[in-house]
Amino acid sequence: MPKQLHHVVMRSHSAKAFVAFLTDVVGMEVAFQLRVPGEVLETTLGWPQSDGADVTMVGTGEAGLIEVLDVPEHLRDIVPEGLAALSFQTDEFDRTRDAAKAFASDVTVFDTGTPGVDLFFCTQGGVPVEFMGSYAPEANSATSEAAKH
Repeated sequence: MPKQLHHVVMRSHSAKAFVAFLTDVVGMEVAFQLRVPGEVLETTLGWPQSDGADVTMVGTGEAGLIEVLDVPEHLRDIVPEGLAALSFQTDEFDRTRDAAKAFASDVTVFDTGTPGVDLFFCTQGGVPVEFMGSYAPEANSATSEAAKH
């Protein structure tokens, strides 16, 4: 079972400035960047159709990371800034998913299409919650467009 928060997902209309604040003021480091396809954002966070968004993961270690979603300009009237989701990592993916079903009616396993990333989403208290069974984005970020910037 998860015992700590892995990361917080934040929507931002000024992602570059937010990431600069987290690195320059807070002292966090950029861990990696990648592009999330629009279909993933539609399915997991209920966004309208789009061509996706750039993501910057800030922080180091196993927990306490911040995932900054750069909301595309044309969606900013529809997708507000702020908390998008809480993310937990679990070594017991199936057990955690089954336990979540006792609390949430919308437990949905999501095929990310990304090798090394297994997850499910549910909503609790109005907040989308993500649970990751495995997490190896570093292997994938080298091939992502966002990681090359």
